[in-house]
Amino acid sequence: MDRLHSLETQVAALGGAASGGPVEVAQLSPSVAADFEIRLQNLERVMSDLTGKYEESTYQISQLRERLEKVNADIDFRLKELEKGGGAMGGAMGGAMSDSAPPKAVKTEDRKPADKPAQSAAANPPSTAGLSPEKQYEQAFELLRNSDYDRAEKALQEFIVKNKSHAYAGNAQYWLGESYYVRNKFPEAAQAFAEVLSKYRSNPKAADSLLKLGMTLQQLNKKSDACTAFGQLLSKFPEASASVKRRADTERKRINCPA
Repeated sequence: MDRLHSLETQVAALGGAASGGPVEVAQLSPSVAADFEIRLQNLERVMSDLTGKYEESTYQISQLRERLEKVNADIDFRLKELEKGGGAMGGAMGGAMSDSAPPKAVKTEDRKPADKPAQSAAANPPSTAGLSPEKQYEQAFELLRNSDYDRAEKALQEFIVKNKSHAYAGNAQYWLGESYYVRNKFPEAAQAFAEVLSKYRSNPKAADSLLKLGMTLQQLNKKSDACTAFGQLLSKFPEASASVKRRADTERKRINCPA
């Protein structure tokens, strides 16, 4: 009963406080209050830092996702060209042919007039005014990816002229060659691929360019030069991707190049 009476007393006291009765509030000493204020400020600072790091990480993830999408688009484009018989389009450009006699670049005049596709008035590519070189390159490649080859050709040519020393210049030269190749403009394609090998020696797309040069020369009925290109690829670019090596070996066997 004593415990029950004690509880009733406490409830009554609480009821009085709730109805407006006096309630004692513990007072913090100035030193304790100052300590709490400092801790609160530190927590706010930590939260601000974490928020900044989160935003930075989110941005980096977004950039990585964008790059991944571009890589996937590039791979998709290459696979489609392979399905069309357009050849291997891997890698990323550069290098040079060996010191031995290289396959000869073919002049446009070597081609019979009857073989030349009808010239169409290509629409101008989008304006590149105010764009960075990277954005210019992306814009040109997007045209190529969308099979807008005429405009892609002009955009790539413009990029190369404006950005000869840029890291993407060799890539642009390679894709310019591809834009010709898929339209059966083989003399122009041969010249473009040869320029990758002669002008952009440090660019990693050399093996791809030499492979496509050999395939282009093959289309121009220059078997000897094509065989030379395939042979140089296998001997001078041992670091080339397995797919490029396989394609070169397949092409050599297909046109009966000497061992």
